[in-house]
Amino acid sequence: MAAYDFKGKTVWITGASSGIGEALSYEFAKRKAHLIISARRADRLDLVKAICEKMTDVSVIQMDITNEESIRRAVEESEKSDRLDLLIHNAGVAQKGLVNENHMDTERQVMETNYFGTVALTKAVIPRFAGQKYGWYAVVTSIAGIIGVPGRSIYSASKHALHGFFESLRAEVFPSNIKVSIIMPGFIATQITLKELRGDGSAYGKMEKSHQLGMKPHICARKIIRGLERRKKNIVVGGFEITGVYMQRFLPRVYDFLIRQHPMKRWRNLKRGLGFR
Repeated sequence: MAAYDFKGKTVWITGASSGIGEALSYEFAKRKAHLIISARRADRLDLVKAICEKMTDVSVIQMDITNEESIRRAVEESEKSDRLDLLIHNAGVAQKGLVNENHMDTERQVMETNYFGTVALTKAVIPRFAGQKYGWYAVVTSIAGIIGVPGRSIYSASKHALHGFFESLRAEVFPSNIKVSIIMPGFIATQITLKELRGDGSAYGKMEKSHQLGMKPHICARKIIRGLERRKKNIVVGGFEITGVYMQRFLPRVYDFLIRQHPMKRWRNLKRGLGFR
C-alpha cells in the first residue's frame, strides 16, 4: 500500500503551541498540508503560524479544551475549511504526585483536560466526518496509557481512559470510513514536566531528567507522521523506555520489580537488562 500523502490535506492539531504539537505543525507544514492549529495561548500560536505559513496555509483557532463553549466555537470556525481530513488530539496536561497526596480537584482537572475535553471535541466533529463519508482521528496518549506509572496515577488514568474510548470508537465508526490512530510517546524532550501539576494543583516547575534525556520533539513528530503515512492504528514512539510496554506483557514479574524502584534507578536497571549502557 502506498504511503498516505498529506499534501493538500487539512490537518487540525490541538495543543499546537508547544512540544509535540508544535513539532507536528512544522513537519506537516513541510509536507504542504493545510493546517489548523489550536491551543489556549494565542501569542504562542501566532509564533508557530509565522513559521508554518512560510511553507503552507495556516489557520489559527484559539480554543480551551476544558470549555465546551470554546470547543463549539472552534468547531464552527474549523468548518470554514472545505474539508477536514485529520484531527490530531494533542492537548493535555501532566501530573506528578502520589495517590494519597493528590487532591480530588487535581484529579478532576487532569481528567477534564486530558479526557473529557478530548471526548467533547471528538463528538463535536463526528457529524462532519460522517457528512464527508471520511475522517481520521489521531490521539496522542502516552505509554502511560498502557502501563501505570508510580507518581503519575491521574495522568496514567486519563490516558488509559483515552485508550478505552478511542478503541471503542474505532470499532463503532469503521463502517463510516472514519479511522482512529492512537499515538503513544515515551519520554520526549518537551517542557511538559515544567507545567505538570502537583497533587495540590500547583505547577511542578522542574524539567524531569527522564525528559531532558528524551527524544527530541522534531524526531518524535517525524516518527509519528511516518506511522500515519503508513496508516498504522497504533504508533509507539520513544527510546529504551518503550520496552516497558512489551516487558509488562511478556515478562510481568520483571516489570513489576522494576516499576517499584526509584524512577532513575528503575530506568538504569531496565537499560542494563536490555544491553544498553
